[in-house]
Parts: sequence; structure tokens; C-alpha cells
Amino acid sequence: MCIRDRPGADGAAGTTDGATGDAAAGLDCSARPLCVTFDDLAAGALADGARLGDLRAEVGDSGSLAIDTTRAYSGGHSLHAHVDGGQRGGGRIWAEGGALFAPTQRHLYGRFMMWNQSAASSVHWTIAGASGVVPAGSPAAGHTTTYLYSAADDGKFMAVFYDNQTAQDCWHHSDEPIPVAPPGDAWTCVAFEADADGIRYRLGIDGRDVPSFAVDTTGDGCLNAPAMTPWYGPDFERLYLGALSFHPMTGPLDVWFDDLVVDTAPVACP
Repeated sequence: MCIRDRPGADGAAGTTDGATGDAAAGLDCSARPLCVTFDDLAAGALADGARLGDLRAEVGDSGSLAIDTTRAYSGGHSLHAHVDGGQRGGGRIWAEGGALFAPTQRHLYGRFMMWNQSAASSVHWTIAGASGVVPAGSPAAGHTTTYLYSAADDGKFMAVFYDNQTAQDCWHHSDEPIPVAPPGDAWTCVAFEADADGIRYRLGIDGRDVPSFAVDTTGDGCLNAPAMTPWYGPDFERLYLGALSFHPMTGPLDVWFDDLVVDTAPVACP
């Protein structure tokens, strides 16, 4: 499989994949702790719970998840998540175990390519996230928490935090629109940083920073906790990518993902 998870070389993640980018040159996974191109995975629908090496599929009641040949940023395969209009559901892949998460990490960097069919929205639908257990010494020690990168109901990126034990559910809105590929055929590079020690979220689009997305300790508000409650970070032990909504969509949602790279040092867009 084109799923590579091995210790990365120092500095390798801070460089681009070549002047021509992934699409022309192919993504070099040789020095990446976690690198997924989807090209060596068999095309077809993925069932909920399906295992693909260190990847696990999660598929909601409505919608689907598939290794798809309709379009790809590099190679011939990508990950396609679909949610029916008026429904909740969709799908995502989880990466867990492997070199990246052995041992667990406190600071992650990553990027992926994204092709979004429409401006359909919900209260929020999730795109990427990383989770684990908060270590001793924190007020939230022993809690499972998640740093999420989501699409809000206003069609813009939103940072979300969730604590499984307390149901602390916090958010921070940005000014950055969720990219929609048509009428052109544009893939977007989404880069992220999740820093549990610093309690920091960062986002980049096509090589530029998105300052309005930045989270430092707290966001705009919370449910089930005071608004200024810190977003206590875990020892990251798993990460997901896909399109999954826990709220009804305003219309059909179809998103393709390709060339996921995650490291413990900055990862540049192609």
C-alpha cells in the first residue's frame, strides 16, 4: 500500500515535494511518519470498521466512503466522502498506531489535498481532527479530548474542541471560506498544526497562513463549560480525515481527499 509510516528525517517535512508539486512528480513518502496517497488501495466502497493497514474506516448511517477513481490530485485514486442532502452521516478514515503514534505525540503538523463539490453546509461538518488522552498534571488529566478542523454553517473553517468526559464542546469561527472546486477543477491544499502543550490550532491554505483561524488556549465559546475554559490538549494517538456531519446537511456533500502527510515538523503544501 502507498501508506508509509516510518520515522521522518530531520527537516524533511519542512520542504515541498518538488517544484512541480505532487500532481506532476508524485508524492515522495520515503521520509514521512504518516503518508497516504490511496493509490495502492483497491477502488470501491469502504464498510464501517474496515481496516486498511493502520487505517480504519468510519462510515455514518447516511452517506458513504470510498477509494475512488473519479479524480485524484496525484496518481489515480483518492478518498471520496459523501453525505446525502437533508441527512447526517458521511465517512472518514482514522490513522492510529504506526510510527507516528508510537509513542504518542504532543505536537502534530500535516496537510492534505481537498476537492469539494458544493457549498452544502450543516451546523458543522468535520474535516480533520486528532485525539487522545490528556496526561497527568493537567486539570483534564485522563480525559479523552479532540482537536477538530471543521466547516461551520456559514461556509467557513471553524476550530472545534471536544472533551468526551465533560462534554465540553467549544468552537472558534474563522473568516476563511471552505473551498468549492467547481466551476474550475481546483484542488486546495489544507495545512494544519495541532499543539497540545501550547493549546494552539493553526491553519494554512495553499501555502498561506489563515490568522483568523488561530486558537490560543480558548476560542469564541463553549457548551457545558465556561467560555474561557482552556482547550486542554491530549497525547495525540489517532487522527482522522474525511467528511462527517452529526447534523442534517442543507444539500448533498461530496468531498475528495488525497495526499495526506502528517509529521512532527512543519509540512509544506506542494
